[in-house]
Amino acid sequence: MTDKGFLTPNEAANLLMVSPITIRQWAQKGLLQAQTTAGGHRRFSRDVIEAFARERGIELPHTQQRLLIVDDNRELNAYLEALFTAQVPDLEIRCAYDGFDAGRQVQAHKPTVVLLDIMMPGMDGIEVCRSLKEDPETSDIRVVAMTGYYTPEVEKKVLAAGAQVLLKKPFSSEEVLRECGFQEISEATIKG
Repeated sequence: MTDKGFLTPNEAANLLMVSPITIRQWAQKGLLQAQTTAGGHRRFSRDVIEAFARERGIELPHTQQRLLIVDDNRELNAYLEALFTAQVPDLEIRCAYDGFDAGRQVQAHKPTVVLLDIMMPGMDGIEVCRSLKEDPETSDIRVVAMTGYYTPEVEKKVLAAGAQVLLKKPFSSEEVLRECGFQEISEATIKG
């Protein structure tokens, strides 16, 4: 999917694998919400297209991967951002420094993966994970939790909240790339 926030009828049609006429008809019937430009042309929000596809079980072509790193340790955030930037070309990366900021970033940037610290001030990572997984709009986000305070109880809680895995700090670059789903991309980058 393109990086643009809004798509033309032709771009929306390509993503949904239908004709532009079908897109226009869906918009006229109110099935697909559209914005109208000053010139009278329809534009479709990327979020609207993704929601429309999800509701109907349509698998969209590979979308750009977006990563949200959430940790109150700014140095670790900076390290992880540099690691992912170097290893995963074209990955859109955002950072948040607490649970509340994470919620804002999720709504604004729609990450495909959230790398989430468990121990943070305010809303902890388990609460953030649970709220992501309980919301139909964000339930398909891959959540990779991380902690420097590992216990089996913490692992059980975060997995029950919906995280894919709990990484124990310190972890290797390869481990975090693999668990976030970027190992294949990074290996291709290293070989290329």
